[in-house]
Amino acid sequence: MITLEIPKDGSLISAVVGGSGGNRYRVYIRFQAQPGGGTRIEGECSCPVGYNCKHVVAALLSARALSLSPAPTNAAQTDFAEKKSDEPALPHEITTWLKEIELATRPTIDRDILSDDVPQRLLYVLRNSRSTPPQLEVHFFTTKLLKAGGFGKASPHHSVLNNQNPPPRYFTGRDKEIIASMNMLRTSGYSQMGLRGEMGAKVATEMIATGRCYWDTTDSEPLSMSEKRTAQPMWVMDELGNQRLTFEMSLPARVLPFSPPWYLDENARVCGELDTGIPDKIAHALADAPVIPANLAGRLGMELAHRLPSTRAPLLQILQKREISDLLPVPCLHLSSIDLPVPFYYDRYVRSNPTSPEIIELAQVEFDYDGIRISGASTDKIITRCIGSELLHIVRNTDVEQRFLDDFVDVGFVPSQLYDQHLGKKYPDGFVLDDEDEGWIDFCLYDLPELRATGWRVDMDANFRFNFAKVEDWTVTVEEGGGNDWFGLELGIQVDGHAVNLLPVLLNMIRQFPEQLTVEALAKMADGNQDIIGHLPDGRLLLLPSSRVRGILSVLVELYDKDANPERFELSLVQAARLAELDDAATGLRWMGGERLRALGKKLREFEGIQPVAPPLGLKAELRGYQQEGLNWLQFLREYDLAGILADDMGLGKTVQALAHILLEKESDRLNRPCLVVAPTSLMFNWQREAERFAPMLRVLVLQGLSRKQHFESIGDYDLVLTTYPLLLRDKDVLTEQEFYYLILDEAHIIKNPKSQATRIVHQIKARHRLALTGTPLENHLGELWTLFHFLLPGLLGDDKSFRKLFRTPIEKQGNNERRSLLVRRIAPFLLRRTKAQVVRELPPKTEIVRYCQLDGTQRDLYEAIRIAMHEKVRQEIDKKGVNRSQIVILDALLKLRQVCCDPRLLKLPTAKRVDQSAKLELLMSLLPDMLGEGRRILLFSQFTSMLTLIELELARHGLVYVKLTGDTIDRATPVNRFQDGEVSLFLISLKAGGVGLNLTAADTVIHYDPWWNPAAENQATDRAHRIGQENPVFVYKLITEGTVEEKIISMQGRKRDLAQGVLEDGGEVSAPMTAEDLTMLFEPLG
Repeated sequence: MITLEIPKDGSLISAVVGGSGGNRYRVYIRFQAQPGGGTRIEGECSCPVGYNCKHVVAALLSARALSLSPAPTNAAQTDFAEKKSDEPALPHEITTWLKEIELATRPTIDRDILSDDVPQRLLYVLRNSRSTPPQLEVHFFTTKLLKAGGFGKASPHHSVLNNQNPPPRYFTGRDKEIIASMNMLRTSGYSQMGLRGEMGAKVATEMIATGRCYWDTTDSEPLSMSEKRTAQPMWVMDELGNQRLTFEMSLPARVLPFSPPWYLDENARVCGELDTGIPDKIAHALADAPVIPANLAGRLGMELAHRLPSTRAPLLQILQKREISDLLPVPCLHLSSIDLPVPFYYDRYVRSNPTSPEIIELAQVEFDYDGIRISGASTDKIITRCIGSELLHIVRNTDVEQRFLDDFVDVGFVPSQLYDQHLGKKYPDGFVLDDEDEGWIDFCLYDLPELRATGWRVDMDANFRFNFAKVEDWTVTVEEGGGNDWFGLELGIQVDGHAVNLLPVLLNMIRQFPEQLTVEALAKMADGNQDIIGHLPDGRLLLLPSSRVRGILSVLVELYDKDANPERFELSLVQAARLAELDDAATGLRWMGGERLRALGKKLREFEGIQPVAPPLGLKAELRGYQQEGLNWLQFLREYDLAGILADDMGLGKTVQALAHILLEKESDRLNRPCLVVAPTSLMFNWQREAERFAPMLRVLVLQGLSRKQHFESIGDYDLVLTTYPLLLRDKDVLTEQEFYYLILDEAHIIKNPKSQATRIVHQIKARHRLALTGTPLENHLGELWTLFHFLLPGLLGDDKSFRKLFRTPIEKQGNNERRSLLVRRIAPFLLRRTKAQVVRELPPKTEIVRYCQLDGTQRDLYEAIRIAMHEKVRQEIDKKGVNRSQIVILDALLKLRQVCCDPRLLKLPTAKRVDQSAKLELLMSLLPDMLGEGRRILLFSQFTSMLTLIELELARHGLVYVKLTGDTIDRATPVNRFQDGEVSLFLISLKAGGVGLNLTAADTVIHYDPWWNPAAENQATDRAHRIGQENPVFVYKLITEGTVEEKIISMQGRKRDLAQGVLEDGGEVSAPMTAEDLTMLFEPLG
């Protein structure tokens, strides 16, 4: 016994009793005095037995042991009936009433109570039954209460109505009463039970009261009772004159077969009684009415009027009969495409479990008698139809019908019954062609017009696949927008005298057949009589000659954007060249509008005829020939509101060309806002010095250092504003609020990552014109090129996804040179690149020398140990994720091997710290003294700043003087000037900090201490010395540890160089990207 409570009057015991297995049960015990003497004891329990169980007995025994003898209830002994000795007794009806009051105030036992440790619940699902008379099916499910509230997934329970003794613990008292009522109604042993009439209404009410009763599925909200709704019973007639009874209600609802009838609002999940205005039993009986045939309406109407004389029950409508025998049939043909019945599919193709239904074309024949149609397969001699208050009987003219059918079958059609029994059973009036697609194409193009001419009416489903239309004319409409950046393009055709937009048709073809309609497939398509089938919006087909649409489709495939307006192309101005390609693709197009854009398109496509411009008067420099061409090109882009990449080799004067362009804009009074230049921090001094030297008329503002904030308000007062990439994030709010005339990105490859913060911010800066300066617009992959053009000319190369599909994957992974050539043509007008070999013949020669050293002793052992461990780690990662998703692990492994090659002390491992050998450092220190002794001016590059620190230690030990530049160097000008002025002959530079932007022509020797994957990065570093202004031959030394990962890097640099040259210079084949075999090579053991 856990708890035991007895109220003051002693008429009720309430207890919590412990059961087996640690379960707890709630017990209620009542005591009722009997008229003939004695006391009646009734106990209810939440255990599975439920009534007068052992837990009830335990509570009684505990009460007696505690001497808490409960007193039987007697109305005369209650507080209400107490009286003094001198007061008369209360009348019987008064004491009876007081007893009712007392009973009403007693605690009641919740019939839905369950112990806390019983998570299961019983659910009821009601569904409509097709039985006669109508009834509701009851389905039982079980579920569990979720901790978060609500029920979990429900499972069917098929043995609820079987006599279960004891019943499941999750049956509440109400559940037991419902099941007992269902068993009284049950006529079979199945779990599905029918509810109807008064008893059905009572059981349904109890089910709904549980809060666990649903309609059709447990996935919806449970049903609840609501107020009555008014309904008007009425008879509704179909076209054959048959009548059925319905209940008209203000809100749509289902009628349930209870007495009185109920409504079920499936949207609101509520139900309740219907107020029909007639007696409940009669309303229930009317609701059970079957469909009344037209020929019985008169007889049954009189019968109902006789049986229901004094009610407001609706009466059947009586129709007047009329016979018609002089109508001639009109043949009607309906064409559709249908899914084959599954048995037909099995029999014809002998396949089980078809993954998708087969489709077949079907012709169905009907005959029209003055607006009334009858199936051609019908054997009825008389057509019966209800028209108004008349029931018409139309006599069919079967002779005329048969003549039409004979002509139709002569075309080649086979009745569906003869074609296949399953198809014939489902479509008895259907006909099929055994020749399938080709037969239907011939029928629709040639036979169908003849049938129409003989009087056949033909209609087609929207899904019918062979409804053809004829193209009469082709047009192209170009509509220039309100601004200068976009124009609209529409392709039109003439069909049946009406203009039709062809774009949705062609785009739908591209969308449906992406594998067949590729640029390569269209290029290989043969000219001649070959046709391409397209779908019009109204469902009809078009036969499009390949000679006319092949070229148009090629252009559209490249421009296709699934999210674009399918009715009208919105093309950016940079895509105007596509107009010229479209004109070439399909001769005979009738153009409407867009003459200026077509002219621009032709100029962009041919990329000729750029007019030369005079250099600005204020320019303090004489432009070389190629630099003048660069200025002409920049002016051309500005004239047409275009943008581009000036991608000249390092050292060819990109800065002076940009300054000349800005200065010319100022002298032409077009520079009405400042130009913003974003450059690496190391180039700020160079931009400022070059502007002062070559364009002193420009008002220049350098936004750098803590003092820059005091100039924010005056940005608009300057012609040229200089800032750095690191400051973009800090000054974002200021820069994005300002409107600039030009936004110029120097070393623009810095934004090659489209997800970087710098890239996102430059996209937000408002500028009328944009320009990118970089000698390496493509370093590692084509995605970097896309990022630059996405910033400069959004839309030129499509979005990232389409660019990958059209260009990056075919070029990088498949070596597709046709796509490479296409990409080169696409970007040619917007990328100007000149190499030193092309434009500066007077540059002194550059000699590259590779000096090898061998790992030995403990350094060699360390390399092998690291190689073996990291190779296994990389291999496991690749097996798990693949090469592309294992980049972090791969790069970390290669980094460790490269660090061992440079100097084991770079590794942060205890074993590495114990290795005091560095073959490469020894090689370097054997070279430097002699070189410096010969008067060499040396630039020494390393990717690792920590390696430069180790080199400094050796230089100090040897007493060699040097200057150093890394990312931590604040004063960059001083080491540069000391080196350029001849004060110091050795310059240590980190590849990242000094690889771009520095003019170090005093050097004649470049040493790359460690090789890097990207040859462009090394070349940029070399170009610090090998550039215009250099008067001496330049020697480039690369220090390589033989047989190690460094030697493999040298061989792999060629691939990246080939990729860049193939796209930017339109030369050579495109090499394949890095493969798993390449990684195996990188981890090969030392020889």
